[in-house]
Amino acid sequence: MEASLTAARAGVTTGEWAGALRDVFGSYRAPTGVGEAASPAADEALRDEVARVSEALGRTVKILVGKPGLDGHSNGAEQIAVRARDAGMDVVYQGIRLTPSEIARTAADEGVHVVGLSILSGSHRELIPTVLRELKEAGADVPVVVGGIIPRADEEALLAAGVARVYTPKDFEISRIMGDIVRLVAERHNVAAAA
Repeated sequence: MEASLTAARAGVTTGEWAGALRDVFGSYRAPTGVGEAASPAADEALRDEVARVSEALGRTVKILVGKPGLDGHSNGAEQIAVRARDAGMDVVYQGIRLTPSEIARTAADEGVHVVGLSILSGSHRELIPTVLRELKEAGADVPVVVGGIIPRADEEALLAAGVARVYTPKDFEISRIMGDIVRLVAERHNVAAAA
């Protein structure tokens, strides 16, 4: 506490102080429960479509679900991650409070087919374009899907910036979202539509 008071008196910002602590102690990432969680059984047609597209790709459809920024609300992202896993996709989910560069680096390193971003903090106008830029710089040319509390005007701006799809709380049919994601991957890789 003494060091904190000295830093505050010297004009050190909360961000600088927190950064110094993270440099020394690292960042805590709470467990998300995605590994053990189960969702309602994925629709058989969806599982079949994931399998068909995966076979055409030569490997399983892989999605990265990321939570950029300081948003600590992970329920929606976890539901998407669990449903994607239960539909037969490979899922990379690292929890909350990721930087755009962490998301981009993971997408490139993991060779994902699509990135799903969940953001409820209101910082989508700043963070999503940064993630898109970082993905491009990392060589991860993949569709990006965004879900969260996003006003209609911002939705249009995100789509114009290069986001493939935007989902808001009115889009609560997770199986439909999963179907959209599989179609995006199929289109990106020129996999013919299902018969």
